[in-house]
Amino acid sequence: MIEFLRESLRQLYLLILYDVRKIFRYKIFILMRVAWFTVQVGFFAYLITAVVGQRFGAQATYYHFYLLGAYTSILFTITMFRGYEIAQEFEEGVIEYMLSLPIKRRILAIGRILGGSISSFFLSLPMFLIVIILLGGFEPIAILSAALSAYLFSIGVVGLSISIVFLLKSGDVTDIAFGMMDSLLVRLSTVFYPATILLSFLPYYYVGVSNPLSYLADFLRWIFYPSELGKYLIQDDPAKILFFLLGFSISLTTLATIFIEKRVEGGGWK
Repeated sequence: MIEFLRESLRQLYLLILYDVRKIFRYKIFILMRVAWFTVQVGFFAYLITAVVGQRFGAQATYYHFYLLGAYTSILFTITMFRGYEIAQEFEEGVIEYMLSLPIKRRILAIGRILGGSISSFFLSLPMFLIVIILLGGFEPIAILSAALSAYLFSIGVVGLSISIVFLLKSGDVTDIAFGMMDSLLVRLSTVFYPATILLSFLPYYYVGVSNPLSYLADFLRWIFYPSELGKYLIQDDPAKILFFLLGFSISLTTLATIFIEKRVEGGGWK
């Protein structure tokens, strides 16, 4: 039993290491993302905050609101990129090779989800640090809590992207689906728009308050500015937001594991 557990942990470690090592392939990608994000939060954020301040008189408040929403959006985009990689691996035969290895499918699923979420979080780490610097000094416990909640969110998004890839089994359809999801989920959320503003259009509001991006963005806002931004959040109880993020991650990890265990076969796309 101990030997089996040790071997399973070794396989899990190797699968995670496989995904994490791929980070070094994306030096140009990281530099471009960091450069664009710096412009977004260092220049555009001030402009849009000035516009909001003139109309609503909450300039500093919205700047903090926007920064944490911008990080949530970039984390989601980077993490969804894992789906593109899985689709490419299917077309290149990498998935077939992994299926031929003496690794239980459950270990394979968990290893790819954890490896994908860790590498996605590391890819977004420069943007996270930029936001922390712009927000100002905070207690280490607040920064650690924000990082852990972001990682928890990335686990769920990786599970979502893997499930979509194995459900659609088509590289072209997957590209279109991910592009639409990235555009719609970011915009139909409270990433950039407070929940109180969305109340003016109820269908938009109900979609926004059920969007996982809204929950992460608002949980980050509660961590750093509970009194300043509390009235703009979708929930007045941060525990409910945290439980939602936990449920999101666990359910989508389970779904991705089921897909890999039951529906993935060799031979590429069907």
